[in-house]
Amino acid sequence: MYSIDDLKTFVAIADGNGVTAGARRVGISPATASHRLNKLEAALKLTLFHRNSRMLKLTDEGQLFFDRTEAILADLAQAERDAGSGSAELAGHIRVTMSPWILSRFILPALPTFQREHPKLTFDFLAVDRFVALSAEGQDCAVRVGDLSDSSLIARKLSDNHRIICASPEFLAQHGTPQNIEATVDLPWVCLPWQTRIAFKDAKGKRKDATVRSSVLVSNSDTLTEAVSQGLGLAIKSRLAVQNEFAEGRLVEVAPGSLWKPDAPIWFVYPPEARSASKTDAFGKFVSSCFG
Repeated sequence: MYSIDDLKTFVAIADGNGVTAGARRVGISPATASHRLNKLEAALKLTLFHRNSRMLKLTDEGQLFFDRTEAILADLAQAERDAGSGSAELAGHIRVTMSPWILSRFILPALPTFQREHPKLTFDFLAVDRFVALSAEGQDCAVRVGDLSDSSLIARKLSDNHRIICASPEFLAQHGTPQNIEATVDLPWVCLPWQTRIAFKDAKGKRKDATVRSSVLVSNSDTLTEAVSQGLGLAIKSRLAVQNEFAEGRLVEVAPGSLWKPDAPIWFVYPPEARSASKTDAFGKFVSSCFG
């Protein structure tokens, strides 16, 4: 039979990507950590890690067990704190991924207040515009934009949102204001790598696809906003991402209503095993408040 200490050691080894690093995290010797891991695998009748002389990597079964165990241990630690202190003080680490513009424009400005309310919480933000598989990349939760492709996640809608084509007034003064989507295709564009081909509605409301002339490619949504604001080209942006630039007159919309399926709502998502984690629930409510 295995113990809670064995589970904690397993999680530490997985987090540290090695027995020695995991042992250091829980304050034991590598030999003891290795013994606990072997005992756990024997009790479960599972191989939790692929091992060789250069690496230690979770097996598929090990990844599933890790995801569930980590959430359970977090809940257990919170229960111990609640019972011991008579309060529901949150503590621990939250790993969350989202687009850079969501982090910089909505989350970070409000985070100091949330930190003051929960000073024992720490945060690890993975701010990228690509899709991140939560379990595979060790994330507790995510803020996502657009259609949800992973139906296994629990989702909470944060805000309506839609994508638009926009440009700076200076760019339009130089190149002219296109009256329809077809007129935009041959103008310079600023794009994320996957935005060079767009789907739009023609005059009859039917879908058409076109490859735009991308004069500048960037890998970050905040950089994209700055590039289009500097007049480097047209760009596709979430309206929420550029509402400040619109209010300040730095950007204007081009060919309104021409994108195919422009709806891109904002969601807070997390795996089912994190449903009862107090820190995830509290952070989700905080994120929801950031969107009003």
